Amino acid sequence: MYIKADKPVYEEGTAHLRCKSDKISEIVFLPGDHARVEMFRDLLEDYEIVSFNREFKVGTGKYNGVPITICSTGIGGPSTEIAVTELIELGAKYLIRIGGCGAIREDIKCGEFIINTGSVRMGGSSKFYAMPEYPAVADFDLVMCLKEASEKKNFKCHLGIGASIGSFYRGQGRNPLSVADKHYQDLYDELIRLNVMNLEMEAETIFTLSSIYGVKAASICVVHCNRITNEWLVEYGDPQLNMCKTALEAAKILYNKSKGGIIYEKIIFNTIFNFNIRFIQWMWRNKRKYSC
Repeated sequence: MYIKADKPVYEEGTAHLRCKSDKISEIVFLPGDHARVEMFRDLLEDYEIVSFNREFKVGTGKYNGVPITICSTGIGGPSTEIAVTELIELGAKYLIRIGGCGAIREDIKCGEFIINTGSVRMGGSSKFYAMPEYPAVADFDLVMCLKEASEKKNFKCHLGIGASIGSFYRGQGRNPLSVADKHYQDLYDELIRLNVMNLEMEAETIFTLSSIYGVKAASICVVHCNRITNEWLVEYGDPQLNMCKTALEAAKILYNKSKGGIIYEKIIFNTIFNFNIRFIQWMWRNKRKYSC
């Protein structure tokens, strides 16, 4: 038995996520680690794991009535590209990365949050979608929802440009095997000079693909380490949980604003529609009076 190679679809659903559109909410959180999908069991109502294939684990539930899906992406651009593409195909409209990162500014402390407004595109996968000059930017409204949620919960957050690197070791200035490489050390130093806030591996893929396909995306990450002070946070379970709660609060803010916008649009539409009807009726009643 065979299925189409250019767009493989299984009976369970898409090629990698193995789920169908009725199991995916418009708002989707994107952790890298599939273990983080399990963290939402105690945070969401009616939570259900709908699929688990390779690094992709998908769960769906509700937060104060707001439908939300959690989908792990694995590490880096290639697997993130797969998840984002299939989620958009299944109807996702808002993608929020939730993960960890390394700060490259001394003033940013481990355990604090970074909300990236954009990302330097060095993750690898997005180069197959757009020219290097195409920006990887987060959606402004989603960024503001995350910022509002962080402030509401009194969590310290920083907004700014990050860099997505398609390498954990050499590409991020680490040298575990003690092999000198001036090129990548210079690159790391250049990112610091450019006031880039943090390094991670997925955001630029999410931002770029979302912009191209007309959906909205943002990212909030816990600072797991600070590369300037050379500190690595060993126990980051509580900060991760706080980040998840912040993202949920942001989703509620987004949902309420979107719902309010829809109601407002309906009011405007109905007002204009009723005015037009009354105007047509008035013209019809007075057509002889104003006819030539």
